[in-house]
Amino acid sequence: MGNTVFDLKEAVSWVKKEEAEALTKELLADGIAPMIVLEQGVMAGLSELGDRFEAKKAIVLDLVKGGVTAKTCIPLIQAAFPEGEAGADAGKKVVLGTMLSQHNIGKNLVSTLLSISGYEVFDIGEKREPWDFYEKAEEVGADLIAVSVVFGPAMQKFGDLIELLKELKVREKYPVIVGGAVTHEKWASEMGADGWGKQAKDAVSLTEELTL
Repeated sequence: MGNTVFDLKEAVSWVKKEEAEALTKELLADGIAPMIVLEQGVMAGLSELGDRFEAKKAIVLDLVKGGVTAKTCIPLIQAAFPEGEAGADAGKKVVLGTMLSQHNIGKNLVSTLLSISGYEVFDIGEKREPWDFYEKAEEVGADLIAVSVVFGPAMQKFGDLIELLKELKVREKYPVIVGGAVTHEKWASEMGADGWGKQAKDAVSLTEELTL
């Protein structure tokens, strides 16, 4: 078994949990930069798994197992980041959750990347309704709301969130970004989102832009 980031990508892609965990530890111990291990290993593996799912060469259970595999590796990677590596906007608060669906792979990656970049992330989990995002944002004094939308019915619910914020006269208070498998830039713009991300890492640059 080669001690390379490619091997980690393959282990995550084919949901080999124990192998992925061992490789993560080895790569970090060998001095490979944590962000490289995360992006080129874990995230690339999940992306490859997602591509197979879209091509109907993997099933939902594979995605679930892939999420569990990534969840095993990510804390090891987070712990390897030097203290003080937070971004310039450290201390800003982001409310994050998945609208309606229980899928959380993309959301969890966004949470990890935002945390590494120095943001305080309040992850409200999965199967959430528009009110949940508003309520948590008010509770913690959020600087931004980030929403994962991964299946059809949640797309309308995202629109409902935007309308709710308008009705409560807090739309200008909370920039809202969105991403997820069924979303695209044109739809996000039509719904009134302040930003759309194709990949998890896009959430960091969008958050930086919108919370200056």
